[in-house]
Amino acid sequence: MYNPTMSLNEAMPEHVDDPLTALVRMAAGPLALARYPVVEVMRTCALHTLAHSTSPLRSPFNTIHASERCWTHEDRDIVTPANDFLYLNGWIDLGAGPVVLEIPAIEADRYYVIELLDAFTSNFVNIGARKAGANGGRFVLHARGQRVDAPGIPVECPTALVWLLGRVLVHGDDDLPAARQVARAFRLHGPQSAGPACVSRWPERGDRALDFFQSVFDSLADFPVREDEAALVKMLVRAGLRERGPNDVTLLPAAVQHGLRQGYVDAQRLIAAFTTNRARRGWAYSLGLGRYGNDHVLRACIAMKGLGALAADEAVYATADFDDAGQLLAGSRRYELYFPPGQLPPVDALWSLSLYGEDRFFVDNPIRRYAIGDRTQGLQYDANGGLRIQIQHAPPPLSANWLPAPVGGFYLILRLYHPQTSFLEGLYAIPPVRAVNDQP
Repeated sequence: MYNPTMSLNEAMPEHVDDPLTALVRMAAGPLALARYPVVEVMRTCALHTLAHSTSPLRSPFNTIHASERCWTHEDRDIVTPANDFLYLNGWIDLGAGPVVLEIPAIEADRYYVIELLDAFTSNFVNIGARKAGANGGRFVLHARGQRVDAPGIPVECPTALVWLLGRVLVHGDDDLPAARQVARAFRLHGPQSAGPACVSRWPERGDRALDFFQSVFDSLADFPVREDEAALVKMLVRAGLRERGPNDVTLLPAAVQHGLRQGYVDAQRLIAAFTTNRARRGWAYSLGLGRYGNDHVLRACIAMKGLGALAADEAVYATADFDDAGQLLAGSRRYELYFPPGQLPPVDALWSLSLYGEDRFFVDNPIRRYAIGDRTQGLQYDANGGLRIQIQHAPPPLSANWLPAPVGGFYLILRLYHPQTSFLEGLYAIPPVRAVNDQP
């Protein structure tokens, strides 16, 4: 029991850290959790925009890169990508003024969406057929307080750095040329920019924890401290860091660096623990994706496992880590996902089931299939209209419905684009992933 008459030294166990290290760790852990999404945005932005980058998505600020094919196991810039689309990727810097986005006219049966995310990964607006109409349009993206003179529909952006992540549906292999033509027709018009200073100074010194916090401190100049972060930053100021102005983590005292490393490990362990379904139930999803508010844990988990997630009114992502018996999914077993007649995922656009390895990317497989959905060519339904998807490592007799799995562990994501009200109101239950037996 705590004794208020005890001195601090008497109350503290012998193995406790230096008080300065303990203070830094106490503030650094929550701050690392809150700023992890920002650092992931900075990392991805640097990967796509810096001149020395070798990323196939590299393009200057205020321009759009359109992919030429659907993503596969060879694409590793962004975790858990979808295999149903051509991606549009663009980094927008509004620091020098507004930027105009042009949406082309697109046929009604081709789903597309232009997702706009701020520096904190909030999906603050989506522009698709429901917003732009069949004839497309012009949208003027601007920061708060900026004057807008260009013609078009104004879109206020929460931060001066905006990530444009677009998706153009590919109906099948034969449709790829037409989809490419659509993807190439999107345009950005804005001033040339070198981007935020925190991105151009992206650190790669080889110390993961200190590099992370260098990015955190650099980010504070471009994306100022929010109200829920203020107390944490003030605690670090007591340890000798500057709230405003440059901080070089390599020059900090050893006790401060030690506290930062401990806080980083604490945050990473917490995020990793929450990215797995702790209830061991089959499917889990949140309708809060993309619009996180102060839910730092959810925001950080999605930044780690599904960076760039759309808000639920556009898409829902249901994740399965376990089978119907509560066992982790693994390629040493065979599984079946059965949708009874009339019970396919309720969507107004499309649905798709994707499989990812433990590294959160697609897995190489002999038939180069990374997802199965309502547009999969050759998919076979039961006579009564039911659909059975076989998920396993070895090819099954009915390969048309096979979603190949790796030898080791994996997880599934069921994506529902334009989910219907029945799903959003909890009236539809996704069928469980059933283990067929223990041997392939």
